[in-house]
Amino acid sequence: MGPPAKDEDNALPNGVAGLEIRKVTKPNSTELCNICSRLDLNLDKFILKDERLRDSARIARPASLAHYSPKSRNLQYSLGTLAEIVAKSDSCPLCSLVAISSNPTTHEELLKSTCFANWEVDGRTVTEDGPLRARTRRIHLRWDNPSLKDSYLVLVAPKRYLRFNSDAAGVWEKDALFLGREFEPGGSNHVLMKSWLDSCTFDHGPKCSTRRDREFEDMVEQSYFGVVDVLDMRLTSLPMFSDNPSDDARITSPPSSPGSSNPDDHIGPKSFVPYVALSYVWGEIGKGKEPYTTDLSNILVHQVPGGLEKVVDQLPVVIRDAIDLVRRLGLRYIWIDSLCIIQNSNRSWQLNAKAMDLIYGNACLTICAADGLDSSTGLKAMHPSTRIQHVQECAPGVKLMVSHLAETGIQASKWNTRAWTFQERLLSRRCLIFTEGRVFFQCPSTMVSEDIVPSPNGTGWSLDFVQAPSRVLLELSARAIWVYSHYVSLYSARELSKPKDILAAFEGVSNLISKHIKAPFVFGLPSSHFDFALLWEPIGRITRRAPKPEDKESFGGLEFPSWSWCGWMGATIKYNNNMLEGCLDDIHEWLTEHTWISWFIRDGHGNLRPLWDDEKSAENRATESRWRGYKGNLFLDGPNVEAITHPRDWSKPGYESYENCDRRGHHERGNPNRMDGRERGKRVIIYEAPSDFHQQQADLRDSYGRELSSKVANRCRKEFRQTLPESPFRIIKADYTSKPDIEFPDQAFLQFWTWSTSLHLVPSDNDHKNIGDGLVRYDIADEIGDWCGSIILDEEWVARKEQENKSDFDGSSHEFIAISDAKAFTYDECNTWTYYIPKEREQSEWDLYYVLLIEKNKPNDRISHRVALGKVFQAAFENNAASRNCEWKEIIFE
Repeated sequence: MGPPAKDEDNALPNGVAGLEIRKVTKPNSTELCNICSRLDLNLDKFILKDERLRDSARIARPASLAHYSPKSRNLQYSLGTLAEIVAKSDSCPLCSLVAISSNPTTHEELLKSTCFANWEVDGRTVTEDGPLRARTRRIHLRWDNPSLKDSYLVLVAPKRYLRFNSDAAGVWEKDALFLGREFEPGGSNHVLMKSWLDSCTFDHGPKCSTRRDREFEDMVEQSYFGVVDVLDMRLTSLPMFSDNPSDDARITSPPSSPGSSNPDDHIGPKSFVPYVALSYVWGEIGKGKEPYTTDLSNILVHQVPGGLEKVVDQLPVVIRDAIDLVRRLGLRYIWIDSLCIIQNSNRSWQLNAKAMDLIYGNACLTICAADGLDSSTGLKAMHPSTRIQHVQECAPGVKLMVSHLAETGIQASKWNTRAWTFQERLLSRRCLIFTEGRVFFQCPSTMVSEDIVPSPNGTGWSLDFVQAPSRVLLELSARAIWVYSHYVSLYSARELSKPKDILAAFEGVSNLISKHIKAPFVFGLPSSHFDFALLWEPIGRITRRAPKPEDKESFGGLEFPSWSWCGWMGATIKYNNNMLEGCLDDIHEWLTEHTWISWFIRDGHGNLRPLWDDEKSAENRATESRWRGYKGNLFLDGPNVEAITHPRDWSKPGYESYENCDRRGHHERGNPNRMDGRERGKRVIIYEAPSDFHQQQADLRDSYGRELSSKVANRCRKEFRQTLPESPFRIIKADYTSKPDIEFPDQAFLQFWTWSTSLHLVPSDNDHKNIGDGLVRYDIADEIGDWCGSIILDEEWVARKEQENKSDFDGSSHEFIAISDAKAFTYDECNTWTYYIPKEREQSEWDLYYVLLIEKNKPNDRISHRVALGKVFQAAFENNAASRNCEWKEIIFE
């Protein structure tokens, strides 16, 4: 970002005010204006260490490279205001490109914005000895006004390289890699898209292979899963067949479906015909008109050959385009939610919604329709009239093209604001993304654009990778919990038409992460890192996710707890690095050494079920050990495995571990009729422990594998006493299970013991900048008025409390509970060290608690809810304990 322009420079040139950028005229020559000439454009600036392309353009190499030093390339050039650039666009070709790159506008304030240009290294290819080698540079254009988006100027490959509209292996010479691809107006691009799909399928290797397992095969064999046959134009089950040639029931892929030869599709005892998935925004097709969907009244008609052909004119443009594209790609089947889910069947909707990770994750390709505001726009890049490029010759042999990163267009799209499309893209192995009239191909190996020549076999790197959320998935094996926290932030910023779908639209992502951390989710929080998952914060004003009194039926009985991010809406939720200082250094160590609460949840029967049991929970084996969760059982391998403990010393010779039954319920050892009352199809690991094993463990550690101090261990033995209104007669503790009851899902109540005390809230004198819209920082003071902590509150909550109490809120007393240890205050939280504890600031570590400000729904209610997260000196609780204002308390949290 360059320095702001001076006021006297902001005056608009005569005749520029109100100018529409689309009317920029094509310059008459290749001569640049005085300002643009400073960039000194020539091939040596764009091409690195390759003589052949320079020779092809007949550009002489300079005698000295001193003029092209890294220092000069690191400069940021001011190109002037948008108004000045527009005024010169009819005579300067570079100004013409810069003006058109800014997006059409007539707003005079934007015309005062200043543009800055700098060189950036772009394309890199793999060398014979392994490392990536830089090959090209681009000119990065950025503005001092965020309303104008960044863009790039890319060197266009000479015409002789543009003979084929395909990226198949061998078509391109390496000279042209990462240069602009100028396509012919009116030309078709489906062959290009097919070459991307084929290259990924056959050349990219295991990273891009579609991993299909028994769970997916089980889903495909269920009665609720179907696809659209684009040749017969009907709904049908996805054809599957056995690899056994003698199987009379074998179903072969139609000859018209060449994609079925995909080697990825032949994994395990069964294989299936590949299918495509569609991700798009429904929107409103027309005023007062609902989109055409499958429902109980027409499902039988849609299953008849040609049944969908009869209603094709009623389908949104995007669905018609997607069906046409699938045919052009040589494939036959596509999954489209509005057609493949029976929309007025809650059972069909729930079953499909819970399988989004399987549906999108196992599709050979997902078409992402990010053009326009709704499904009436279609896939613009499939229609030649919408494909526009902006190219100018800016120096002899230097033809430049305006290019935007894929994520620039995607992030500006309506499609990217919708909650459901978040997981649809992330879960997909390969995506064709249509946005702003262009099409991009994305897979784990590469991101390809139709106007940039890609590296072969997906082995290179380009700026087009920048900001792609799917790249984060590569971190799942190493640090899945970091991926989770990153995705919560991205997802919570999205929009939902139905607020009750907050967990349903995230379930596919939860399922994916759950497989890596080997633990179930509880209302959107991973149970393996539960204490960490509670430390979320909003970056703006939020309100509870609950139905309005007059519209309770809209939530279908669903309730969302205050302790989870899913229980709130209105602002993005973040796991703030400043708040989490110390935790992120080693989350596993923090969880095992700086937490103490044993969390229980009320299950669907009203019983208290523990969220973790280190004997019955599989331990997360992240490749980076510092990101692992609580300690667990190393002999279990996931949330679909249960453990049974028998009294024998399993740590000594003679220990036995075996799978009691396979997924089909067939026992490998022991009595085949004994299932211990457990769900058939679930593997059971049986191991033997010493007879006094449980007593030993109780003395040393809790069920999370944490070694507790004596003061905590003694208190943790306290039994629960508080009941719920709907379960009033007794308290029953249920056994741990990683598979809660589906018919009677968990209730939104946590129950646990921890320290509780009363502290005072006082407005902070610290700078409130960058806290967030509608938020305000408050100091926390102990009972004698000394500063002891900091917290950020919602201004509306503060105003409501003042109105309720009919008095000044400042200094009022509120209940705080300690939930885990915190390492230190940031300077925003505590800008003056007051020696509340007898240590220097630099010496103080882990002397704080993470605290939750809580309140009850009613004065005498047993149930509390979360208000805000803060930090407080542990000594404040200890000091209050001396005056009997702090207690080890049983909490029911909703």
